[in-house]
Amino acid sequence: MGTVMMIGAAIGFGLNPLLSQLLFQQGFSPEVVALFRFGIPMLFVLPYLGAMKHNRSEYLRSMAVGACSGVGMLAFLESLHWVSPTSVIMIYYTYPLFAMLLGWLCFGQAITRNRMIAAGIIGLAVSLMQGSFGASNASVGQVLLCFVAPASYALVINYFSRPVRPLKVGERMSAAMAGHMIVIVPLVGMIQPTIVLPVNAEQSWLILGLGVFSAAIPQYLFVRGSLLIGGEKATMISTFEIVFALLFSVMLLGQSISYLELVACSLIVIAGLIRFEPEPLTENINLSLSTENLRQGN
Repeated sequence: MGTVMMIGAAIGFGLNPLLSQLLFQQGFSPEVVALFRFGIPMLFVLPYLGAMKHNRSEYLRSMAVGACSGVGMLAFLESLHWVSPTSVIMIYYTYPLFAMLLGWLCFGQAITRNRMIAAGIIGLAVSLMQGSFGASNASVGQVLLCFVAPASYALVINYFSRPVRPLKVGERMSAAMAGHMIVIVPLVGMIQPTIVLPVNAEQSWLILGLGVFSAAIPQYLFVRGSLLIGGEKATMISTFEIVFALLFSVMLLGQSISYLELVACSLIVIAGLIRFEPEPLTENINLSLSTENLRQGN
């Protein structure tokens, strides 16, 4: 069941670049798009915020992770204006490399042979995309901005699959969403965008799709699925988001993808498969206990 949930999350998250670009075409700024993407899911989990008083420290940790994720999403949306969308999408899905590095530096994961090979393959994929960077006339700073999103998502994967203390799915989502909003709401207030609310049915449907089908539902599936199958398998399956994201962009937006970009995409997926290693038995036991507590809590 956890695997099915992660595949569903990958499909839903793969819709995000498509719907974001459609909203850009309607005149919405990246900050407002991020506001709706995180604000709508926040409405679904508001009732869980009251439980913060029972586990304040874990809520604050999850909020901090959510704030980092909010910054990453803003960087991703901004990057779509400077670098070709296919390149931005592929850079985002280099997050298994960042997940490995953060897992090693902050979460006690060993650097194994498989992970080193996967890191090398992802590095090769990024090098193949250098031509796309040059074609978009993006500066070095703009290209580096693209890597903020995968780094922040890697933090989410590592912490949500190995939290210090367990929380119900709704509670963890509410804490993470609160962290997103702490970053995004003040930013929207400062820039004062020209368009904030939808003015026609098309914009309303796009915003609803962004908030529900590419955010709320896949976020729930991701949190629940990562608890069920662990961080290693969650990272592996999440790699397939790049396939869905590029497929939606090419088929529904008519965006082109070069031969080298297609090769880079394949390399990133292969790297995700290679880096997978079963987690130690002790971690699986702890994960099972956390999952059982989660079921009892729900």
